[in-house]
Amino acid sequence: MANVVIAAVALAVGVGVGYALRSRQDPARPTGALLPPDGQAQDLTRFAGAMTPVWSAQIDSSRTQMETAVGQLTETFAGIVENLDTVLTSSSGVLDDGQGGVFARSRERLGEVVGTLDSALTGKREALAELHDLLSLNEELRQMSGEVTRIASQTNLLALNAAIEAQRIGEAGAAFGVVASEVRQLADRSQNTSVRMVEKVDKVAQAISGVLVTQEASAEHEGTAVAHAHGEVQAVLDDLMGMLSKMRESSQGLEQAAVGIRGEISESLVNLQFQDRVNQMLEHLRDNIGRFPDVAQAAATGTAPLDAQVLLDELAARYTMAEEHQAHQSGSATKVNESEITFF
Repeated sequence: MANVVIAAVALAVGVGVGYALRSRQDPARPTGALLPPDGQAQDLTRFAGAMTPVWSAQIDSSRTQMETAVGQLTETFAGIVENLDTVLTSSSGVLDDGQGGVFARSRERLGEVVGTLDSALTGKREALAELHDLLSLNEELRQMSGEVTRIASQTNLLALNAAIEAQRIGEAGAAFGVVASEVRQLADRSQNTSVRMVEKVDKVAQAISGVLVTQEASAEHEGTAVAHAHGEVQAVLDDLMGMLSKMRESSQGLEQAAVGIRGEISESLVNLQFQDRVNQMLEHLRDNIGRFPDVAQAAATGTAPLDAQVLLDELAARYTMAEEHQAHQSGSATKVNESEITFF
């Protein structure tokens, strides 16, 4: 399509130049002089009337296609930039607060679980210490029961001696003998009670010892389990921290790449503004070509001189960009001044 536009423009320029050369080859005809109607002028009029609508149509077609394509490309790039902004914002938010906050909360909750296990193990060890104290007190009770047994035995022996003495002194010691007999009965009962107390104390000691053995084994197992839990929790936290660090590094790399892509797309969007400038140039050229048949018709009928300057002045009057004026004056292509590009 661009080739067609260039060909049309070149042909129009060629026709203009041809007429200018024709004017120069006829020294008798002054510039801007009226031409008498002749066959060649009529041919030029028909040629202009036939060609200029096609040139204008091709220019409009090219301009429309270029405007549509550039517009779609601009919308696509703008959508990509918007999506990149969304991704960058989301990624930055996740890295700055989301994953770090989740990791901190997870570490705190796991710490609470491990702390609960530690507290339970500490409570069990305190209970075991109290059982040991209770076992010591039970041993003291056993020793006290043994002492009571010995006292009862000695009391029984003393009562027996007193009964023998009371019997030896005869009737005068009868009352004393009764007392000695009661004392011996009390001593026997004390000794029997002491024996039963020792049996009970031994049973209690046996029960406490059995509980101690079971609970100490359980405490040892729980201590091992809690220590293993400490290690596993720390290992999980280390793994999570390592994964989080890798994700942060990966996300930062993606973020940098996205920022770079966004910048390149933004520069491309700025560069796509050439479409507006080219569109204006083509419109000016199209309108000027559309005037060519009228000028040729006027020259062919002898109502106006065939003067290229008329169309050139009309064309220059519509210029809105500096490069249009520069190209018009120099007759060659000019570069666009970057300071004239409007950034959006």
